[in-house]
Amino acid sequence: MNATDPAPRRPPPHRVAFRGEIETAALAYGDGDLVLVDPAGGRVPGVDVHPARPLPLVVEAGYPPRWTAVRSLVGRLDRHRPARLVVIGDGATLDVGKQAWLGAASAPELVLVPVGAEPWRAFAPFTSLYDPDGRRVSRVDPALGGARVVIDTDALAGRSAAVRHLARADTAVHAVEVLVSRRTRDWGRTLATAGLAALRRDRPADDIVAAGLVTEAFASTGLGLAHAAASPLGARAGRTHDTVNVLLGPYVVEFWGDRVDWSEVATVLGTAADAGAVAGWLRKLRKLAGVPATLDAAGFGWEQVADAVPAALRSSGMPWLPEPVDGAALTGLLRRAFG
Repeated sequence: MNATDPAPRRPPPHRVAFRGEIETAALAYGDGDLVLVDPAGGRVPGVDVHPARPLPLVVEAGYPPRWTAVRSLVGRLDRHRPARLVVIGDGATLDVGKQAWLGAASAPELVLVPVGAEPWRAFAPFTSLYDPDGRRVSRVDPALGGARVVIDTDALAGRSAAVRHLARADTAVHAVEVLVSRRTRDWGRTLATAGLAALRRDRPADDIVAAGLVTEAFASTGLGLAHAAASPLGARAGRTHDTVNVLLGPYVVEFWGDRVDWSEVATVLGTAADAGAVAGWLRKLRKLAGVPATLDAAGFGWEQVADAVPAALRSSGMPWLPEPVDGAALTGLLRRAFG
């Protein structure tokens, strides 16, 4: 999608990330289930959280996702040996459930029900968790992309509007950055544009479909400037980085300006083919999500922002940006976003 290719090289082939099953259904719980939920996922109707009760046993998870929570859940899995591990909630909870499932000696079926923030993690073959030192550690394993994902429309209807639109806006920024990347070829572009089209339908179930499509697109492509900065900022502050990603998205689009051909994005979104129109569309989603317009208003200090720059420059998607970006340029972008 970019006219300028400052460092031509052959991108690696697309590798399929998600190898599981996806179904739209109302999830029914069985006596052989162990259920992991978070506050966004809500409680399982009719089942109380009680460590002594027989299965289905319900365990609550919180944020940030910690390895201690994983170890505790592994112990429960190996003691109770459930038929299924059912994980309901946001991306952090999904990551705890996925990693515990991978580490357990028992072999339950893994069922993921994304309903909160960062639903795209249901489709990603990795987890990101905090170790005892407070560091955010990502683990990659193809098996983590092999769960059964259930799109439960009743559960999705219980989300707050802000949570839902935060997930939509995060997916949209991911898709736009895939389409900006020079690493993206036909397969990734088709997935990313299909994801944007699903978001435009503005239906809760289609939000999850969009998240799955775009996750598959960026599995091989990597992401751009917004995600590169959002990941270390979120990790340092102990916050989900979707908020930062959504905040930075419009600034990144304007940073690229007319150096990028926006016609592919604009065709799907129904906007003018320029950076201002695309950024404006992302701002509307950001407002619906209740995300502040500046990093300062979001509670970040400038020292935190500046400290994230070196890590951002090492992000996997940086070599494939429309043009090379150095520390000074990225700092300038983040200073504008700081407000």
